[in-house]
Amino acid sequence: MKLNFTKKQYQQLMELLYLGEWTANSSRDFEDRNKEYDELFQYVSSFAKDFGFEDHITFDQKMKEYYPTPEFERKLDPYIEHNDNDVFWNELTMRLAKRDVQKNNEEFETHEEYVKRVFEIEDIYETEFEENGLENIVVKGARHQRN
Repeated sequence: MKLNFTKKQYQQLMELLYLGEWTANSSRDFEDRNKEYDELFQYVSSFAKDFGFEDHITFDQKMKEYYPTPEFERKLDPYIEHNDNDVFWNELTMRLAKRDVQKNNEEFETHEEYVKRVFEIEDIYETEFEENGLENIVVKGARHQRN
């Protein structure tokens, strides 16, 4: 099978591939990385010169691998930062809500009732965080504060 891409489509493919590979591997140790994604990134990157994207992807002769340029990474950083921010707040509200339900030993007849209660508590946290960010968060026993 052969796929043909325009220059713009190739650029979009590289951006999506970079963002996907980043999502899959950035939080993993080197030995735990998804090697298939690395290999796909290397393969698609090997066509960068053909599409005139040497300013996005460079080949390191010593490592024998393709790497995104710092400019290319900076261009995509806002997408990563936006996603990280959303994941942080969503995870924080969800985990706090689930903790509160468990801590209160609430019992539910159905899973739907449980989910509804978790969503109610999430809404409370979401409102708090939208209004105050982390300002009112206190960790019990934290010893880093000065008196």
